[in-house]
Amino acid sequence: MAHVYAKATLIGTRTLRALDNLLVDTGATFTVLPRDLLEEIGALRVPTKTKLELGGGRSVEAEVYAVVVAIEDREGATLAVTFTDAKPVLGVRSLEDLGLKVDPVSGSLEAARPPGVAYYYTSIGSKRIFNDGPGVHYALGSD
Repeated sequence: MAHVYAKATLIGTRTLRALDNLLVDTGATFTVLPRDLLEEIGALRVPTKTKLELGGGRSVEAEVYAVVVAIEDREGATLAVTFTDAKPVLGVRSLEDLGLKVDPVSGSLEAARPPGVAYYYTSIGSKRIFNDGPGVHYALGSD
């Protein structure tokens, strides 16, 4: 399969920024973005760092940010990491947060679930959480 790219919009507390060719990396857990881009849009820094092992085997300590990502008809909050010389990639955590997956045949992104719906399972029961836009959330199911 060839490389997969996505058109994404990053949304922070200051502004938004469109990225026309964001590489989708199904081998990356986190979305990786340059620090200056995260600071430009006003992404929120999480007060922790995480240790990452990069593809070449090198380990780095990365800062973690919360950011909103929009791709096609999907929009949601996710985590992004940054470190020295970080190159932009969209990781699987963000794909899952948005309910997207890579179609290995077409090499494009496709829905893994309906937009705005996530399922949370507990030992007691399950809930379907619906997100119908800013500030509109409701749950159906048992606790």
